[in-house]
Amino acid sequence: MRISAFILSSFLLGFCFTTAQAQEETIKETVNNEIAKRTGPATFQGMSLSAENGKPISYFVGGSTLGTEAALRLNFKNKYFPVAELGFDKYDATNDETNLRYKTAAPYLRIGADFNMLKDKTQNNRMYIGFRLAYTTYKFDASGPNIKDPLWQDSQPFDYEGLSSHRTWFEAVWGLEAEILHNFHMGFMLRYKQRLSEKEPIQATPYYVPGFGTGGSSGFTASYYLTFDLSKKIKKPELKTEK
Repeated sequence: MRISAFILSSFLLGFCFTTAQAQEETIKETVNNEIAKRTGPATFQGMSLSAENGKPISYFVGGSTLGTEAALRLNFKNKYFPVAELGFDKYDATNDETNLRYKTAAPYLRIGADFNMLKDKTQNNRMYIGFRLAYTTYKFDASGPNIKDPLWQDSQPFDYEGLSSHRTWFEAVWGLEAEILHNFHMGFMLRYKQRLSEKEPIQATPYYVPGFGTGGSSGFTASYYLTFDLSKKIKKPELKTEK
């Protein structure tokens, strides 16, 4: 009988201790949820690493640009995302109509910030608007048919190598990002680019600017990328139900 009473007492003691510990954990979680609901998520939520995959795909299906780009994005409250993007572009193409050839290869840098516009900051999908300041310094080759001087009627060769240039520009961006696997996201970003300053050599006008693209002082480009998200998962606060 004494042994049975001892076993029963031990069982009851263990049960009471486990129940008390579970209640303590529940109270602690409720308090933390209440704090999160009132103060919002912790300020720093982690970071993410992205790789742009649109340029390699475009190149292997016949494009003229072979490029790569990586981005580091910090996460504050799952709302503010300072970002730095580093890339490298190589362009080599000949215009079939004018027979002009243009070659360049150089890195570029963008810095800026994105803002998550979705109301629910606890979900893993995001919609961004943001901006970038970008810069590149590069050299290019330009060659083509000889140019005829209209005054002297003689021909001048059009063949230049190692012409130096640099450009600074501004970007307004809009993008979507969706989680496809745990911690992996797929994203799309539309960029409007506006030239701020540029150094052009007198011999030839740059046709392609690394990181900016073709065209003149402005234009639109699209980016497709995969992201590995190292951010914390923000839990939705539990709402108390009145009984």
